[in-house]
Amino acid sequence: MNDERTKRILVADDDVDFAKALGNRLKSKGYEVIVALDGYQALDFAVKHDPDLLILDINMPAGNGFSVHERLRNRARMGMKPLIFITGEDGDWVERAALDHGAFGFMRKPINSEELTRLVRTALGEERHVIVV
Repeated sequence: MNDERTKRILVADDDVDFAKALGNRLKSKGYEVIVALDGYQALDFAVKHDPDLLILDINMPAGNGFSVHERLRNRARMGMKPLIFITGEDGDWVERAALDHGAFGFMRKPINSEELTRLVRTALGEERHVIVV
């Protein structure tokens, strides 16, 4: 990862308005954002643009977030990228499944902007948090 350039984030969500709003929030924080509207675009854009962070909706057409991540995990450079899953899905199973897929973070919709920004900065190594148990 090159710290000299603006960090690039791929946002994949089939809800166009949500994806654009999320992209605009991240752009306002200084990130370069690529928006994909389904699993196929997410795979294509991830390979073409080599993002520093992936934010994937779990439920999308043409490949859900889990299947997109599975395919990208097999690519040398993409397999180590931090990943945040987002979803509107209810139930504890979905968070467990996201963490089982190696997600750095998991958020339910509606997304809290401040929490997302903190999670993104931490995932990109720009901010550190101490967790006290």
